[in-house]
Amino acid sequence: MPEIQRFTTPEEVADAAALDAIATLSIAIQERGYATWVLAGGSSPMAAYRQLAIEYSDMIDWSKVTAVIGDERSVPLDDSDSNWGQISSALFHNGKTASMVQLRPEVELSVEDTAMRYEAILRTLPVNEEGIPYFDLVWLGVGEDGHTLSLFPGHSDFTPTKQLVIPIYNSPKPPSARITLTLRALEATSRAIVFAVGAGKKAALAEALESGRLPIAQAAIHIEQHGGYVTWLFDQAAVTADAAE
Repeated sequence: MPEIQRFTTPEEVADAAALDAIATLSIAIQERGYATWVLAGGSSPMAAYRQLAIEYSDMIDWSKVTAVIGDERSVPLDDSDSNWGQISSALFHNGKTASMVQLRPEVELSVEDTAMRYEAILRTLPVNEEGIPYFDLVWLGVGEDGHTLSLFPGHSDFTPTKQLVIPIYNSPKPPSARITLTLRALEATSRAIVFAVGAGKKAALAEALESGRLPIAQAAIHIEQHGGYVTWLFDQAAVTADAAE
């Protein structure tokens, strides 16, 4: 059974995720001298980024954290659809949190070249014997259809692959051109947090926990099957019968 933590409000989820990030990244830094964090777009992670930048920026040495991103839209950094642009406004405006090593996708290139170049960047990180980069912490958002990263249910791009990063040409949710980490890229994840927030996500989250077939469930299961630890953070609006048990 997945680990599920329940909170009353989205603000409580954001604070719990922020404090968990501090703890998780701190342990990695203590053990190895550095940590790698996979960031997520979306309103729930944004609230947690703001908590980190405003309330908890003094709690760790951010210069020892490398930040990468789980998926990105093929738009300019100043576009409102840019995940990295939104994260920059929420997290990287603080001088301390901005000291993280920031490995941003080169979205100025074609989507194919962006994916290829980003995979090459990820392979410069410490990797396991299969060439999979070690991720100390992965944040995963959830869409109302149960998608996570830019892996959508029933979509042709959501197929097994040996690649770490793939281009997405026809996302069912605009903008259509994106890049995303694959399930394979998550195989050396130590810890993952799922932001299970909002009434609009309730049906998808219930299905994910019950069937294990939606992308968010497949990502969580894949991480756990490879030795990682996944925690789902629910607010009250997203709580399901499965989550309440």
